[in-house]
Amino acid sequence: MSAVKNKPHDPSLDPVHEVHEDGDGNWLVSYADMMTLLVGFFVILLSFSTVDQEKFEAAKKSVSKQFGGKYEEPYEEIASRVREALKKANVGDQIVVKTNEKGVEISFLGPLFFVTGSVDMKTEARNLLDTLIKAIKGEALDFNYVVEGHTDDVPLNSGGIYKNNWELSSIRACRVLDYFALSGFDKLHLTAIGYGDTRPLLPNRDDNGVPILANQSQNRRVIIKMIKKDTDAL
Repeated sequence: MSAVKNKPHDPSLDPVHEVHEDGDGNWLVSYADMMTLLVGFFVILLSFSTVDQEKFEAAKKSVSKQFGGKYEEPYEEIASRVREALKKANVGDQIVVKTNEKGVEISFLGPLFFVTGSVDMKTEARNLLDTLIKAIKGEALDFNYVVEGHTDDVPLNSGGIYKNNWELSSIRACRVLDYFALSGFDKLHLTAIGYGDTRPLLPNRDDNGVPILANQSQNRRVIIKMIKKDTDAL
């Protein structure tokens, strides 16, 4: 029996294996095209959506609290500017400026704007409004403006011009609103509300029904609200 001799391996005789590199490349291209389409789709969806600014800010505040972060009120810069401007009026704590998720709220407490039973603004009130309007007019296009009139619980004299505190507070709010309109604010973004004595800041009377004069004075107030246009109107 003859012995089989092992011949040296010749690589050139091996079968040729073709390498197709374009398979992975085609997959990546398809994936990239799909992601581009998805991004475009979500951009279109976002362009049709409206962000609820009030809920958005509330969510930010909640998340900051949960994770120990610092939450900054979104309208504090405007509020600080208003406080600084109105500080020159030297009326002490009769003007209160605060912020919330909707915007800025400016309260003028006591007899700053009107004499009891009257709807004619005092000269001091007009000066205060001039100062306020100068401080906020740069933001006029970004906000709706709501003016609220509030009274104490003292009934109006029967036979007078105004039937009740609702009517009195409504006309007062309109007078303030007129001042904004005459100063160039768009009427479409101005609202006047008269609450009468239905939303007292402090109790008008003690448990025995005796009037608390200091509280009644504080309840006679005008509130001006700057509300961001993408939040609820009131």
